[in-house]
This record gives sequence, structure tokens and C-alpha cells, in this order.
Amino acid sequence: MPLVYSIFVPHPPLLVPEIGQGEERKCSATLEAYRYLARSLYEAQIDTVVLVSPHTPLLRDGVVILQDETLRGDFAQFGVPKVKLLFSNNQLLAGTLAKELPGGVLTSGKLDHGALVPLYFLQEAGWDGKLVVMSMPLENPEGYGEIIRDILKSYAEPIALVASGDLSHRLKNDGPYGFHPSGPQFDTKIFEGLSREPSAIKKIPRDLAEEAGECGWRSLRLALAVQQGLPRVLSYEGHFGVGYLAAELYQSSPLPQWARQCLEAYLNKGTTQGLTVPDVPLLQLRRPCFVTLHKDGDLRGCIGTTAPFRENLAQEIEHNAIAAGREDPRFWPVEAEELPSLTISVDVLGEMEKISGMDELDPWRYGVVVRGRGRTGLLLPRLEGINTAQEQVDIAKRKAGLGPDEPVEMWRFEVVRYFE
Repeated sequence: MPLVYSIFVPHPPLLVPEIGQGEERKCSATLEAYRYLARSLYEAQIDTVVLVSPHTPLLRDGVVILQDETLRGDFAQFGVPKVKLLFSNNQLLAGTLAKELPGGVLTSGKLDHGALVPLYFLQEAGWDGKLVVMSMPLENPEGYGEIIRDILKSYAEPIALVASGDLSHRLKNDGPYGFHPSGPQFDTKIFEGLSREPSAIKKIPRDLAEEAGECGWRSLRLALAVQQGLPRVLSYEGHFGVGYLAAELYQSSPLPQWARQCLEAYLNKGTTQGLTVPDVPLLQLRRPCFVTLHKDGDLRGCIGTTAPFRENLAQEIEHNAIAAGREDPRFWPVEAEELPSLTISVDVLGEMEKISGMDELDPWRYGVVVRGRGRTGLLLPRLEGINTAQEQVDIAKRKAGLGPDEPVEMWRFEVVRYFE
């Protein structure tokens, strides 16, 4: 998968120092997050950025993609025409997207401020790669994201996705569109969705989004659909009556890539001999882990341990990846032809901490281990559809073959989840 990085960023022109003239310092958290994300993208050695802007011309049914060999724009409409940006267009990818996306249209045009603001900070960080700029779809952004995901699989160079968008424009009476109660409600749902359950974001009522006066809901939903990740909100501010949220949506990791190599080698050759372990210091440490396989969004296998049994994490992942594919008793063994349709994640577990009650649990932060009658059940954190500690413990008990009212000892643990 060449997509290695995905972010969501706001686009207020006043963040650009030449425009803000000091006012940008009132959004210091947003500026700090922006520069962190831009630097991270640059350090990932990204060849092409696909940028989704809500201010590129919008179609009711389809998307607009800029086709010019050189993509350029300036901030003249904001009083600083001397601040100009230009980038080479990845015309091959732009053409493919226009052909494969429903209602895709190629057109000529200048970069709008929804693209220019993110690009200003990318250029400031040193990035000077190729660019593809497209509008966001007004309908079914998840469907467009899934098609983009499939298209990107055929590209060899590393690609990043930048989803541009502001949240509600109706947070304050003196904001650009005044105040509406739906404004803060909408922003809260976006923040909580990214922090807990990203799938909830697409379920936000459309009338709430419209009343909030947002312009980033669809671009965010598209980006979340392109690649599953563990979103991390870096900042949120609403000083000027508009919600500015900056988040890291997805970052690829060599850990699940190593798991895939091991499973693929075993399925095709019956052995993992000859594989080279990635040069990642974490893989040489002793850590317990779980390897999880999904197919078309559904669980396909998950095996792991709560304590390390092998020499290092690399060997732990190797063993658990093969076991998840071949030995999970809940599923038929995975076959080699299924590999392209699988997504793989690796959870590296922290220390176990004994707890006295469910008030010490949070299913979005902690996993849980229950033990009773010599039986043990474990449930990882951040599982879709599990929102309370009671639900988490009940499921862990069922996995252990224990009744819902049986007394148990409990431990909690944190994990770091890595995606391909």
C-alpha cells in the first residue's frame, strides 16, 4: 500500500503569517500541530500528495480534479499577492482518478485557499513533490474513499492524503455566520469520533452538519475511508468562531508489514526462512503482541499473548501472524489468494495493571483481562461497537466461558496499535 500518511487540517488563511500579521499567534495550538504534521509528511519522504479541498469546484454527482501540468495559486484575494505557490501535477494519477471515480472531471484552474493553506506549510517544511488536487464529493464520500484506496494500491511511490476542511463556522455570535447551537454540537461529535470511534462520524445527521455551517465533514469522511488508522487529534481551537481541528488520521508502520511478509511466506512456501527483519529497534525488544486480520471490514483472525514468549517482538509477530491466519479456531484457515484483500494490524501491549473495579476501565484506552475458575478472557481496546466498561467485561467473560455474574479478577493494559 503506497499510502503512508493521511492527515486532516483546517485552512484559515490567517494562519499564514504574511496574512495574519500576528493574529495567527492566537491559534498557536493549530500552528504547532500544522507544523508537526507538515514536518512528519516531509520526513516520510512522500513522492505525491493527494489533496482534497472543499473549495475546489464542487459537483452534485462527481468530483473535479485539476489537470494542469503545473498547479499554482496565490493569496492575492487575501491581500498578499506576492505569496505564490506552484507544484508539479502528478498527471498520471490525476487522470486515473478522473477515469475511475464516478463523475470524475478534469479541469484547469488555480489552487484555492483550501489547498493553498496546507501547501504553504508543506512547502515551509521542505516538501516539494508532486501534487494531485481534487474536490470533495457531496454524496457518498466513503464510496469515493474506497475507490481511491484501490487505485493507490497499484502505485509504487509513497503517497500521502491531505484532507482540508474547517469544522463549524457558527461557534460564536461574532463569527462569520453567527452562533447556532448545532455548531459546537457538530464539532464535539467530530472530536469524539476521532478520539474514540471514527465510524460514528459518517452517522452524524446531515441537518446537524448543515446547521453547523461546516466545510470539512465530507473530506474527512473520504480520508477515513481510504485507509483505516488510529486517528490522533493534535489540536482544536475556535477562537474566531470557526472550528479548526488538526489530526493525524493514519501512518503506516513496518510492524504489520512484517506480519504480512511472514504470513505470505508461510502460505506460499511453508516457511519464513530467508526473510529479513526490518531494521526497527522496537522489533528487537521483548514485547507481547496481538496480530489481527480483517477482510472487507470483518474480523478474519486474531491471535496474541499477554506476555512475551519469544526472543524479541519480531519473532512474536511472526508467530502470531501465522497463527492468526491458520490457527484461530473461529475461522477457516486463510488461503494465499486472500492476502490482497486482508488488512493487518499489530497491537503491542503494555504492562498489566491489576484493578479492583470497572470504574478503572475505559474501553477506548485500556484492554481488559478477566480471570476466574482457572479461565482467562482478554479483550483489546478501541473495538468498534464496544462503548462501556460493562460491555467490555461481559464480552471478555464470554470469551473465557464465564457467566455474566461470576466474580473475576481483572487487569487492564494499554496498547499501541500499528497499521500497514
